[in-house]
Amino acid sequence: MKILLVGNYYYPEHLGGVEIVSFNLVKHYREFSHEVRWMAADVPPNLRVAGRGDVPISSWNIAEEKLGFPHPLPHPNVLKKLFDNIQWCDVVHLQDSLYLINILAFFIAKLLGKPVLLTQYAKFIPYKQYYKRFLQTAAYRTVGWLMFNLADRLAFITENVRAGMAYLTPKSRQEVVPLGVDTDLFVPLAKDERARLREQLSGSVERPIILFVGRLVERKGVHLIRPLIEKHQEWFWVLVGRPDDFNPSEWQLPNLKHLQNLQEDELSKLFASADILVHPSVGEGITLTVSNSLACGTPVVISEESLYELDTASRKLFFAVLPQTHDIEEKLNMALSNCAAPENLRAACRDFAINQLSWKKMCERYLEILQDIARTAQ
Repeated sequence: MKILLVGNYYYPEHLGGVEIVSFNLVKHYREFSHEVRWMAADVPPNLRVAGRGDVPISSWNIAEEKLGFPHPLPHPNVLKKLFDNIQWCDVVHLQDSLYLINILAFFIAKLLGKPVLLTQYAKFIPYKQYYKRFLQTAAYRTVGWLMFNLADRLAFITENVRAGMAYLTPKSRQEVVPLGVDTDLFVPLAKDERARLREQLSGSVERPIILFVGRLVERKGVHLIRPLIEKHQEWFWVLVGRPDDFNPSEWQLPNLKHLQNLQEDELSKLFASADILVHPSVGEGITLTVSNSLACGTPVVISEESLYELDTASRKLFFAVLPQTHDIEEKLNMALSNCAAPENLRAACRDFAINQLSWKKMCERYLEILQDIARTAQ
């Protein structure tokens, strides 16, 4: 089968969660012996060195640089590339909806009679700025509604996201395909290695290390944890992500380290070194960041809404919080003071990732869907 995967906006050089998902989908589709071309926006300064099957789309990144939200605008030569590659493929797998490259690819695929699987990664984002909320609502109610209802099949990464987008499309055409995790790359560290890295990070093996990984924007809950960094000098915080709504490097706090542009192997060591990951985001569910942390054996403080699709037993692995600073503080105190078999909890997190989250399982399900809609379209 010939698959054209249209990444939701960038290649992994941009260092984002969905970019990593796209990379792993392409990798595993090829391991299952399918031909794959991977199309995504290519923006400076980290331009893609195109490899086999890459179809980079030269784009401007003004929206992210000036307005704080990622929405690359392709150069005018995009149409020929889109037509050529959509004509080549048997099926199109779109990563998310409301991005110009994806919108163009979707409607060209419909014009050429090519079946489309659309994966949606996030529901409505409660931006602080009114104009962003207005534009998002208008886009979902128009172009988004068309894409959701004309797609041959829809997939959502969590029940939470599916429930949040149900108003746009018939439930019979929705299903959930959870994110996978690379349990060979994201692994716990040996005791001596973990102690060495912890001392390197915070200056002390015993000092609690709290980790945040993600875009430094309001919906990820960054504004909720800054007061705790200032208040709890006894805790050492590591925030990983490009400056966006917030720039931790400007906070000048002695118990904070701000990192960016880390590779996956560096992130794996960071996850495994930390005591706990803080992930109080809204509108997402169990994200790739959460999955990677669990695979490294590191527990997670997470928003209650993100546990929507998990059963009661699985929820016990997490420290669920409301989107409030005092609740996050309470759960962190609980997690960091709980000396009752912390190693057992770390082992349980690792087991959950291995047994419940897998790139292979995710890709097998997606390939079933892609083969089904390709057959139906013939």
